Amino acid sequence: MAQYVYIDNYSNLGSMGISNHVFYQIAETATNKVKGAMVSHQNKSLLFLLQNPIQITISKGLVTVKVSVNIAKAANINEICLSIQEEVATALSMMTELVPFRIDIKVVNII
Repeated sequence: MAQYVYIDNYSNLGSMGISNHVFYQIAETATNKVKGAMVSHQNKSLLFLLQNPIQITISKGLVTVKVSVNIAKAANINEICLSIQEEVATALSMMTELVPFRIDIKVVNII
């Protein structure tokens, strides 16, 4: 599994890659922008602990982003998840020059 993905370089002056940590930061920031949702971090009161609330997999040039989120109790879960996917997709598109990606949302907790 690659730790970075190369961006197409049409000038042939060098190569540029983006680390999976950058994708993690972009996804976390975009998710926390959505009202009623936030990235689920470790919570000792739960039966299990999340080590990585955002998982990034880079395989064959495709970036898969899996985000575990907490959703507000009064919010519509479907709308919030769609908003998160749109926000993360927009952020990734703007910052990474349209690298192919897939975004999966997992609701871990309703707060």
